[in-house]
Amino acid sequence: MTAMRAVADPARDARLVRGVIANLTLFAGVAPGHVCALAKQSWALPVPRGAVIARRGSPLQGAFALAYGFVELALRNADSVERGLRFVAPGQTFGEATALLGRVSKYDAIALAESKLIVIPSAALFEMMDRDARFARSLLMTLARRELDLLAEIESATLRPAEQRLACYLQSLADSADSAAACTVRLPVSKTAIASRLDMKKETLSRLLRSLAQRGLIAVKQREITLLDRAALAQISR
Repeated sequence: MTAMRAVADPARDARLVRGVIANLTLFAGVAPGHVCALAKQSWALPVPRGAVIARRGSPLQGAFALAYGFVELALRNADSVERGLRFVAPGQTFGEATALLGRVSKYDAIALAESKLIVIPSAALFEMMDRDARFARSLLMTLARRELDLLAEIESATLRPAEQRLACYLQSLADSADSAAACTVRLPVSKTAIASRLDMKKETLSRLLRSLAQRGLIAVKQREITLLDRAALAQISR
């Protein structure tokens, strides 16, 4: 199933578009008038769970901001072997580099839950860069962080053992305000999707979770995981 442009309630969607864009980190400090001008060129895109928002090798309509729902960015080969790249949560964006360069998508973007995205066309991004230096700087910083994140992903997938990758991921789900206290986190997506994201088989993920539980580091109840010994998990992740 492929996502299609649709607007069920133009007035409500227009308010949603303005609200989402105004609260994106990417547009922090940008003049309200500039945000409103960009919002008028953007639109809301509702997608059901399982819909393909972008397919590898196809052009994108622009950059995307997630209003609600959950999206996975993934690589797939001709044999449908999948490698998860990133999970996109509400308030986050993707597709900026592709939109600016006018290239086809290098990955598939799939809605893992019923979602609504805001599509920001390339022309609007270029106009904003010309109008507001703060936005141009923010966009540059976003792309720079993505490059460093990608390098970290490559390092993790090629140089770190599977247990270390899992420990890092579990730590990333936890509240960083108190790194010593036990806490319960919820896996945002299925174990299959998380295994793909961590570059391992689902069976390997399940085995590692059982191992951590048997050692008293975590407790697992379906998709809820209690981190019992965060110091030990931190040691593994290092």
